[in-house]
Amino acid sequence: MVHVVPPPSGINSDTGKPWTYADTSFKYLPTFGVCVLFVTLFSLTTLVHLFQAFRYRVFKWWIPTVVMCGLVEIAGWSGRVWGAVNPWNDSAFTVQIVCTIFGPSFMTAAFFIMYVRIVRIVGEEYSRFSPRRYTRLFVGTDVFALLTQSVGGAMASGTSDATQIQNGTHVMVGGIILQLVAITVYMLNSVEYFWRVKTERPIRSRSQFISMASRTDDPNTSGADRHKETGVERMTPNVKKMIKGLIIATILVYVRSIYRTIELLDGWTGPIITDQALFDLFDGVPVFLAMVTLNIYHPGRLIPVVPGL
Repeated sequence: MVHVVPPPSGINSDTGKPWTYADTSFKYLPTFGVCVLFVTLFSLTTLVHLFQAFRYRVFKWWIPTVVMCGLVEIAGWSGRVWGAVNPWNDSAFTVQIVCTIFGPSFMTAAFFIMYVRIVRIVGEEYSRFSPRRYTRLFVGTDVFALLTQSVGGAMASGTSDATQIQNGTHVMVGGIILQLVAITVYMLNSVEYFWRVKTERPIRSRSQFISMASRTDDPNTSGADRHKETGVERMTPNVKKMIKGLIIATILVYVRSIYRTIELLDGWTGPIITDQALFDLFDGVPVFLAMVTLNIYHPGRLIPVVPGL
């Protein structure tokens, strides 16, 4: 039996009514069992990702991205467990709101890195920009969005000033919207890229590039496949699986980002942020499923690292 800190006795001077859990920062009492469940689920998938990072030797970029996302999500849902026991503690609310907003930003950086590697494998001639420019553009934007959210979170937390909280919220929303725009551009660019690959419409001559496909150490790629002429031919079964996994994970995080944008724009007391079921369904579930998707469709196994790339 979990002991929950009860509402204070007496009357809330702001509402003129007895204190209830609707008067907490959460505006409701988080369900203890659900919060513990998500802490457990994120812990399991993160441990698997940590193992896979070393198993496939991608720890240099997988730990700062996907593993970090899992750790931040664990912290966020632990804050919700704390809030389920003592919803009157504003620190618990701050931890959960800040961490669950920041967490997926680390994973989206991994999306961009995986996309660039796929472009190098399938063919840079179909790409509107070079892989290096993609990395600078998308990962740079993601880092800036994360920093923006951090600044907003710092402004909104640790203060009771309504104006500062509102300003901090706007900054956080700006960071989320920037991230949403980056993901949207990346998705549109991906659609164009794969359309060009499928229809064999390269932007530049193939002779300008040395495809990663000719140097891959993928054990599932035969010697003949390493010298295929078209992008479609370079799409080995493993590359197709990686593309499928990346699409699934991206859509899940995209849906979550739309929800969080609407949630914060609706305000700290709006009907969306005060609905626990919506938060569980459109934040916790999509992010967890995205992490599990990458456990299954892991780039370290499907598109292994090639030295020098």
